[in-house]
Amino acid sequence: MRIEQHPILRFEKGPLVQFQLDGRTLEGHEGETIAAALHAAGVRVLRHSIKLGRPRGFFCAIGRCSSCLMTVDGVPNVMTCITPLKRGMRIETQKGKGVIADQEPPLPEPDADYARDLGRIPLAVVGAGPAGLSAAIAAGGLGIESVVIDENERRGGQLIKQTHMFFGSKEHYARVRGVDIGDRLFDELSGRPVSMMKGTTVLGLYPDRVLALLRKGTYHRLSADAVILATGASENMLAFENCDLPGVYGAGAVQTLMNVDGVAPGRRVLMVGAGNIGLIVSYQLLQAGVEVAAVIEG
Repeated sequence: MRIEQHPILRFEKGPLVQFQLDGRTLEGHEGETIAAALHAAGVRVLRHSIKLGRPRGFFCAIGRCSSCLMTVDGVPNVMTCITPLKRGMRIETQKGKGVIADQEPPLPEPDADYARDLGRIPLAVVGAGPAGLSAAIAAGGLGIESVVIDENERRGGQLIKQTHMFFGSKEHYARVRGVDIGDRLFDELSGRPVSMMKGTTVLGLYPDRVLALLRKGTYHRLSADAVILATGASENMLAFENCDLPGVYGAGAVQTLMNVDGVAPGRRVLMVGAGNIGLIVSYQLLQAGVEVAAVIEG
């Protein structure tokens, strides 16, 4: 299921490593998400629902649903769609009605020193997508110091998945591919008082404008005079019979899987929705060598 040739993209892969899934030895590329590695290996069922025990699979790819929760190296309820694969990982399927996991991961003691204080910043921007980067560019042009925080290691948000040329005006980067716009926005930050915090999750925003952050297992506190939330959107699943089963994807998840991870969602796809997203993702599927059986609209 790996995409070997693409007319636009070149996929940079880490070394091939072995990992365990329920006692079986599989291979994947170090640094890609666990869910992508499993999908490339032909594993579609990632967990089962709590109440009815129905299978769940890859759906949102941004850590906003519970479809991909698995136990990783003994830690339950890990979102495998955003967790990088490492050599020798032990991954287990969480099975059984009424069971999420046998135990919960340990939490730090809530004392005053368990989080590192990062001080105060004039402006904190949550989200390094086009909106967040544009906000930091505008603030920097006024001389306002800011920090842009994003849970991903790559800046650009949804732009890193877009292989089509944008339309509209020159000011909105018409005739420029989305995968290139993020780099252009980042270049505009050069010389401005802006810093980046990648791979950092914002856990909370408190009334005194204190942000609780988690980066590489360490908690941080960051105070800000002002905060801009540019966190984007998440998949909106339409309710229909069997919409919860593996093989039913959100459009953004399909883009992540094939345009970021270099893994085809399937060999033949039915696209539901003929709006701009449906047509654009269908075009991107064809670029990746996937057959689009039909695009349907109600």
